[in-house]
Amino acid sequence: MTAQTKFDYGQPGYVPIAIRHPKRNPLRLAWLAVRGRLIALRRLYYVKIWRMNIDPTAWFSLRVEFDRTHPSGIHIGPESYVAFGAVLLTHDMTRGIYADTRVGARCFIGAHSILMPGVTVGDGSIVGAGSVVTRDVPPGSIVVGNPARVVKQGITTYRFGCLWDWETLSKSGIPRDP
Repeated sequence: MTAQTKFDYGQPGYVPIAIRHPKRNPLRLAWLAVRGRLIALRRLYYVKIWRMNIDPTAWFSLRVEFDRTHPSGIHIGPESYVAFGAVLLTHDMTRGIYADTRVGARCFIGAHSILMPGVTVGDGSIVGAGSVVTRDVPPGSIVVGNPARVVKQGITTYRFGCLWDWETLSKSGIPRDP
């Protein structure tokens, strides 16, 4: 298998991985249905019992830690994804702070990242895995590190904070999502 036949972006039949349909065997479909119901039940629990503001189109891993000391301070926007092991804090007992933590629309919060109290992640932003976000993240940017620093701005994301590959799409003739 050569690089030209499998990974040549200029080939007429190439479709970016974000557009391709993943394998849809019956076992995978059953697991996705069960996982979707588990996330829906957990979202219902967080929204009705803990009074968190989580959009119905937002997804999160079943291993996410939302702060329950000030639960009404959690706000997650539409089509955002919070990966496993991420921690969203809304209080700081040492400083006596109780502040709202907001995640905008179409954002991705990486695995094992920490969002400190009072932080706002702008729409269409990506927080890298293991990052500690201590300040607001501007819209359309990628932040990584401890403390998190902006490494790229002016990005465009679509559902669940996936990067939209404009260059590949323009070469393949697939219509763009605004």
